[in-house]
Amino acid sequence: MTNERQSVGRAAVAATVGNMLEWYDFTIYAAFAVPISKAFFPADSEVVSLLLGFVTFGIGFVARPFGAVVLGSFADRRGRRDALSLTILLMALGTGIIALCPGYDRIGIAAPIIILLARIIQGFSAGGEIGGAVSTLVEHAPPARRGFYASFQQMSQGGSTMLSGLVALTISLALPAAAVTEWGWRLAFVVGLLIAPVGLYIRRELEDAPLFKASDHASEAPIRTVLRDHWRTVLSGMLVVMLWTVAQYIANYFPTFAARELKMSLSQSYLGPVTVGTVLLFCPLIGVLADRFRRQRVMLVGAAGLAIVAYPAFAYLIASPTPERLVLSQIGVAVFMLIYTAPASAVLAEMFPTKVRATGISLTYSLGVAIFGGFTPAIITALINWTGRPIAVAFYLTAAALISLVAVLTLKDRTGEVLS
Repeated sequence: MTNERQSVGRAAVAATVGNMLEWYDFTIYAAFAVPISKAFFPADSEVVSLLLGFVTFGIGFVARPFGAVVLGSFADRRGRRDALSLTILLMALGTGIIALCPGYDRIGIAAPIIILLARIIQGFSAGGEIGGAVSTLVEHAPPARRGFYASFQQMSQGGSTMLSGLVALTISLALPAAAVTEWGWRLAFVVGLLIAPVGLYIRRELEDAPLFKASDHASEAPIRTVLRDHWRTVLSGMLVVMLWTVAQYIANYFPTFAARELKMSLSQSYLGPVTVGTVLLFCPLIGVLADRFRRQRVMLVGAAGLAIVAYPAFAYLIASPTPERLVLSQIGVAVFMLIYTAPASAVLAEMFPTKVRATGISLTYSLGVAIFGGFTPAIITALINWTGRPIAVAFYLTAAALISLVAVLTLKDRTGEVLS
């Protein structure tokens, strides 16, 4: 029993810490979208420049399904540990390129092309990350506590949101605004590059779970099995992922929204992701509740809550943009985001058998993110510019909540069942 607990503990640390570092590298781009767009996508219109920056952000999500197929299949055939080690190396490569790439004023059109390639590498890496991480967590966990352990994945995403917000806040407070725009934003990517070896070391010490070792993971190509036998599951899972990813990337986009639309200072705007990330650290608590009261019921509460609070929360902030209102409005959104997303990793894992689990999770999540989440910042920027109303962000979140609520209602709840 002691060895089993130690194995579960090591798996939780390897998946959680590595996942947090990897998601930090991927999402810090959104926190510095404004200076990045000025450095690599100069244009006569600030809106056009920002949209080009966010479209490049979204391109990383288009690459994710390809990473899901390649790295997810690698995880199902070669093992979770090797796949997770590879994803963190690829993410570090993309992060290093962004940190060191000269701006448009130095190398011209080559600069945005290089940044685009870096985002493709990062997206490819992220596409395979969630499948390997969640599979590792659920396959080591006892059936009765699967929701608790799987929730560490979303907790680590919350940790990455909080970390990116704190790093951005520190840089904005320590440097003049002109310095942040000119070169200070690069420091955030250097931080991600320097901490990547920590995640790699932890993951190399991980052992694959007995459940995976006993599965028929040397059979036909996992992606072929998923597309032939589980395509309906993939489509259903994508709609479950919709609210998960839209809420997450609204949180990542928030500094740009607060600074550009509400005219708040950069240091004030970074309180948004710090607040959301802090709330998401309580995911394991919701994971326990999902194990006890069933995942579907808990997620329905989260989806319904977000549909109800999105408009009043953002309207409250927009009416009087102060740091206090910012924190309160984001807490209101983040609490229901927490309730919805904490059980979601376990739900995705329980949709697929062990031999194709990493591929199934990665493909479902990556397609959902690519279609619904990756272009969230660009869509919201365009909606606000078109309507002239910052509250458009709430309409987008509410629509996602209602669609995902219906998707969750159709789920087969497998809480506590033994995985095949």
